[in-house]
Amino acid sequence: MKHGTLQYQVKNIIKLISLPLAVFIVMNIVDMTIAGTTTVSSITDLKTLLRTGLTCYCFALALNCNLLSGRMDLSAGAQMFMGCIFGGNLALQLNLGGIGVLIFSMAGGALCGLLVGLLFVNLRILPMVLGLGMTLIFECFSFGAYNQQGLMLYGKQGVAILSDVTFILIVAVLVLAVMTYLFQYSPFGYRRRAIQGNQKLAADAGINIFVNCVVCYVLAGALVACAGVFDTAYKGSLTPVLGMSSNSSVFSNMFPLFLGIYIGGYIGNPILGVLSGSISVRLLILGLSKLSMEGSVQNIIVYSLFLLFMIYKMNVDKLDYLKKKKERIRLAQQTKLYMQN
Repeated sequence: MKHGTLQYQVKNIIKLISLPLAVFIVMNIVDMTIAGTTTVSSITDLKTLLRTGLTCYCFALALNCNLLSGRMDLSAGAQMFMGCIFGGNLALQLNLGGIGVLIFSMAGGALCGLLVGLLFVNLRILPMVLGLGMTLIFECFSFGAYNQQGLMLYGKQGVAILSDVTFILIVAVLVLAVMTYLFQYSPFGYRRRAIQGNQKLAADAGINIFVNCVVCYVLAGALVACAGVFDTAYKGSLTPVLGMSSNSSVFSNMFPLFLGIYIGGYIGNPILGVLSGSISVRLLILGLSKLSMEGSVQNIIVYSLFLLFMIYKMNVDKLDYLKKKKERIRLAQQTKLYMQN
């Protein structure tokens, strides 16, 4: 039994790292052939990969909180701006350093998520419609605050820790551990999966679907704010936007989310799957950047791959059916020949 369990875990680990490893190898070959350099050629590239990877991972996990339950929260990007701009600037004013910026931003994002969640369960507005409305409101608040300067981390005292590789890895491990426990092993996670299966049956079984929903929104708000802090540390500043431009963060992280869910289906852990998907996508983007491609060209390639992946994912059952049908025909032909002989 122990051998079987160990063998199962080894297979899962291989499945988990196979895609990032394959992307890394392919992009290295492409970069060496065309640009004469490797995908990760310096410590700066490693820091970039870790920071953007953590940002992508946190945002994809935030989308995972609600999307799989049928709630498409388009205000996630605006919640990131609210949490980072208000929480981050408050932490800087209190001289709390990078850790304070992270904690206060996540608290601000969680409060925004709490507000959206309470509005949803009480007003019963369609999630996408509510998300669009809250996006406009949050963007206006974040744009009007602090003289439209947003959040500036470049040159601020004590925020260098947000670029430290060790600290980034610690935060990534903490996010992974906490979200794995909450979604996979806690009573909250069990109830959430029951709601995903059938909301009415879950409610009839005594599960408070409204509390579970609000908690999902709170977690999503905290995660997008965490993503925003490390993205701001990477770029140096976070400039507020208007006109629902914050939605770009939502759509740009759909690929790692769906890719991660697909991988998670094979290993039985979507949280680890999303991590694998996020690293894979960020390795792809880092490799493309070494080819001196414009951002628009990179987006075309990435979103084209996303489209192809979704086409395959939506038709994989048909492919399996055709494969099994072909096998049945082959067996029938063999049986017919055997009977004739």
